[in-house]
Amino acid sequence: MVLSIAACTNGSKSPETVVSGTITLADTLGNDDFSGTNLTIITQDSSETKFDTLFHRQTDAAGNFSGKVQFPQKGYYTMVLNRDSVNLGNFGIILADNDTVDVKAQIPNIGESLTLTSREHEAMRTFSRVDRGFQRVGAIAQQGAISDSQLVSEIQKWSDFYWDVREKHPNTLAGDLGAERSVRLLSTWNPDEMLKKIDQALPDEYMVEVALNYGTPYLSTEKGFETASKYMDSLKTLASSQDLKNYIAQTKIQFYFDSSRVRQAKDLLDNYEQNYMKDSSSQKWARRIRYDLNYLAPGVQAPDFSFLTTDGDSVSRESLKGATYILEISPLANRQYQNDYDRTIIIHEIYKNYGLKIFTIPLDESELTVEGFFEERRKVWDIAKIGSFDVQDLIQKFNVVQVPTRLLIDKDGTLIRKYEADEFEDVIQGLNKAFRNQNSPS
Repeated sequence: MVLSIAACTNGSKSPETVVSGTITLADTLGNDDFSGTNLTIITQDSSETKFDTLFHRQTDAAGNFSGKVQFPQKGYYTMVLNRDSVNLGNFGIILADNDTVDVKAQIPNIGESLTLTSREHEAMRTFSRVDRGFQRVGAIAQQGAISDSQLVSEIQKWSDFYWDVREKHPNTLAGDLGAERSVRLLSTWNPDEMLKKIDQALPDEYMVEVALNYGTPYLSTEKGFETASKYMDSLKTLASSQDLKNYIAQTKIQFYFDSSRVRQAKDLLDNYEQNYMKDSSSQKWARRIRYDLNYLAPGVQAPDFSFLTTDGDSVSRESLKGATYILEISPLANRQYQNDYDRTIIIHEIYKNYGLKIFTIPLDESELTVEGFFEERRKVWDIAKIGSFDVQDLIQKFNVVQVPTRLLIDKDGTLIRKYEADEFEDVIQGLNKAFRNQNSPS
């Protein structure tokens, strides 16, 4: 999971870091004048199309530089080094309020000689050591070399190791990541302990979002919808930044929508539009969810569609009446779709005996991409032939904003639910609902 909010820690004033250091030239270059090396720190907007320069300095004759950089929020940024119009490399640098980053490097072997020293970078090195250790254990577990009882013990142990990063490096990006990783491990194996960890860390801003993403689903399953809804309200009162309050409000609307409480979700959206519509991203989100609430809510008729499969068969909403099916819309080149594919096969193998069908509509530009995808994979269900459907019409009708987008549709052509991006795990619940009255495979 990638957490979406990282709040500024000093109110309206932009956070600030001192960046300084020395970039020299190797003796083999035969130049004692180290001036002229440029260090630039940039950020990218949410659309990933526009770069903004946050910091730019040039080394003096001794190779030294220094300055202060202001930035939107704590996190990783891109540091670019160049000299004589030659790009020497792009590197990640952590910026956090009231921190100081010391940069040391030597040309030409920038990649090997570069060191970044700061409170944040030292903490991240600790996190990385723990993370590498856990990845090694995970690799051993995947080989079947760890028993189930040992695995539970290992999960608890590594959760404690991750949490210890937070204890030793509080208020750092690495500490936040360690806490999140600890909670994630416990969410599956020991959810009660997970809630204790979350409560211990609240009202830390980062942990408010961790609580939202892990605590809310657990409470919804174990304690019911109303308990989870009230939990989100309590988290909103703890959030100090407007960005996080905004995110919690969006999550609650989506939660009501996914739970088929469409009328209440619309009421919440009306209230959201009165309080969080000052920026364009909130307006865009509200328009998108409003469309889903009106036209793609659970219980409405699925939009009309038609396409030819790669085998030449004609498929449409009407032709599928009487069947329960999943309609997948995604580029096959999408990494999330590829990661989900094996699990989708397992779902298909289990539920095909109940009559489930799956159809994938690829948004790739070339049939070669589709063919390449199946060179190393089994093609288990029908794939729409590129060119047999109107891409823009499909994207508009199904409001495809994130991929993969999946739609579970019952035998009457009624939407059970729309799933976006990494909501794959929720598909199982929808299938259980669709086949609830069928006790055994047909």
